[in-house]
Order: sequence, then C-alpha cells, then structure tokens
Amino acid sequence: MLAEPSRSGLPERLGPTPSRLRDEPTLVRARGWALADEELAVGIRSVAVPVRDGDGTVRAAMNVTVHAAETSTDTLLHEHLPRLLRTAGEVSAEWALWQQRPHTEVTPTRDGSQALPLR
Repeated sequence: MLAEPSRSGLPERLGPTPSRLRDEPTLVRARGWALADEELAVGIRSVAVPVRDGDGTVRAAMNVTVHAAETSTDTLLHEHLPRLLRTAGEVSAEWALWQQRPHTEVTPTRDGSQALPLR
C-alpha cells in the first residue's frame, strides 16, 4: 500500500522516498508530532499531533494546515505546534477524565423509550 505515493504529479523533491516511508513513523512516534511540508499537495504545510485516551492509546489526531506561501515551516513549528500540543493535551486529559466516570447502560423499554437507571 505504501509502495506508491497516493498523489501523482508532485515534483520529485516533494514525493516520499521509500526510506522515508519506512523511517517516518518511528520518528513521528519519538517526537510526538508529524509534519507534512508540501508532500501531499504543493503549497500546503501541515503539522499533526495525537489525541490519546486515558490508557495512552492514540484515538484521534488534531492538525493545523497552512498555505506554504503565507506561513513558513519555522512559524508552523514554533508558533502553531506548541498551541496544538497544548490543546491536544487538554483534550486527552478530558478524555481520560470522561473514561474514569462511571458509565451506566440505558435499556430500551417495551414502548421504545429509554429507561434511565435509578440511582
């Protein structure tokens, strides 16, 4: 599946190399974020971070996407990434709190309405 880039027609400098496709996931896991600098589309830069549940499992991701002509990689990484990491951390913390709450099942009644459990 990763043998062929999903976008054709990108300049060779922008396309992923086989070694990068192999090594990038390890690097992303180690640093905690991913950068796509005009790799998916010319003129588009993006940085993404994971959102984790209370067990530390990645359940979602958040990203900031910018136009390359208007926002440098330096600005993306030094201004937007810290805010993105902070926000993802806050969402992850809220997710963990939600997981710790007791959850009860709501069972349907004969008439199709839902019976709320008694406390």
